Amino acid sequence: MGKARVIGYISEEGVKIPRCAAIPGQPVYIASDELLREFFSRNIESGIRAGSLINRAGVEVVLDPNGLRRHLAVIAQTGAGKSYLVGKILESLIGLGATVIIFDPNSDYVQLRKVAEDAERPYNTARKTPFAGYVDIYRIPGIKGRRYPDEMIGPREDFTVRFSQLELEEICELAGISSAWTNLRKAIEIAVANLRQRGQTDFRPEDLLAELKRCALEGVEGAEKAARRVQFLCGYGVWGYKDVDVDKLLRPKRISVFDLAGGESHVMAYVADRVLREIWARATTGRLAYPVFVVLEEAHNLAPGGYGRSTRASHIISQIASEGRKFRVFLIIITQRPSKIDDDVLSQCGSQIIMQLTNPEDQCAVRMAAEAISEELLRDLPALNKGEAVVLGQLTRVPVMIKVGQRLSAEGGSDIDLIEALRQANEAAVVEARFEKTRAPTKLVREEVLF
Repeated sequence: MGKARVIGYISEEGVKIPRCAAIPGQPVYIASDELLREFFSRNIESGIRAGSLINRAGVEVVLDPNGLRRHLAVIAQTGAGKSYLVGKILESLIGLGATVIIFDPNSDYVQLRKVAEDAERPYNTARKTPFAGYVDIYRIPGIKGRRYPDEMIGPREDFTVRFSQLELEEICELAGISSAWTNLRKAIEIAVANLRQRGQTDFRPEDLLAELKRCALEGVEGAEKAARRVQFLCGYGVWGYKDVDVDKLLRPKRISVFDLAGGESHVMAYVADRVLREIWARATTGRLAYPVFVVLEEAHNLAPGGYGRSTRASHIISQIASEGRKFRVFLIIITQRPSKIDDDVLSQCGSQIIMQLTNPEDQCAVRMAAEAISEELLRDLPALNKGEAVVLGQLTRVPVMIKVGQRLSAEGGSDIDLIEALRQANEAAVVEARFEKTRAPTKLVREEVLF
């Protein structure tokens, strides 16, 4: 005896649910691969290659790019394969000519230019992906101990902002000086004017700080307190003598990765806010020639939910989530904690790809945000294996469970082989112990000679 659930049938208007049950006694057949491809995939020719049906490896599920028009949320607990999946999607998008901007707090996408098999090789000796020439990497200068050094990722540009070009309002906002603190704002205005009168057209926060201290000695009211506020800005690390070329970011068939790994949370939020506001200004004034896809990794850190937990980037992300589809700016939200992200941002994602998820709070958040998910699919989420996902929304005709396909590009966020890493640590400890034994007698002899 077999048990079946009717999903629907294909019509000119898409997949429909039948109004009546199947007639008893009718023969039942196993669906062909061709029928299943047509049933689940809206656009096979110009679609996004994501993977295949979990139980039918020969049936590729092709996602409809038009399903991204109302934003996409990729949700899974850590280690389930979120970044790997998004990298797979980006490989298809760049092939379709997409403009993609990635805010990457963990260096998950800095190896997109290298083929997967050469992930551990330096960039100069590694084989390159066909789209390597369309990928740009931006890094905040001065960060030490990066997960991937420059020689591993290849050519990159510094992300810097010309501090001297900021408006007085923006300097005060960054320094946390409210409009009510008129004395402090006036002191900064005087200090900036002094710097420019002396011909310092390209000054940094350190220069402004020095000038405010000078003003304090001269008795300018509020200068000393303003200096303490501005001192906080000196640690941002993004200040330089040129701004990022936004027009370059917005070229067609281009992936721009902002590697924010190692930066402070407020610096990450500032970079996202700065870039997104520049893009949004062009979008809302009709200067955006092509659609732009914005990838927000660890989105719960940039747009957290809850009263009083917003970041500098929260407002612009929420605005794009609400209105971006009108101006051809589309979000790809990636998070392992949907219960921690701004509800308004998550609820605006018309499509979802959900991978393994065991936390009850996060499952509840998914239930609230994804209208298309059934209780049956929700119960399946904890049992998904790594690399398996449920696809919901307008990406496919009906909800479908897939196995993510192989990526061409190298993954930056893959798990380490912990057993191998511990073996190397153990060998290093043995070598160090031997070295200590051989060094000790030598030290004693030298001490006796010195005596």
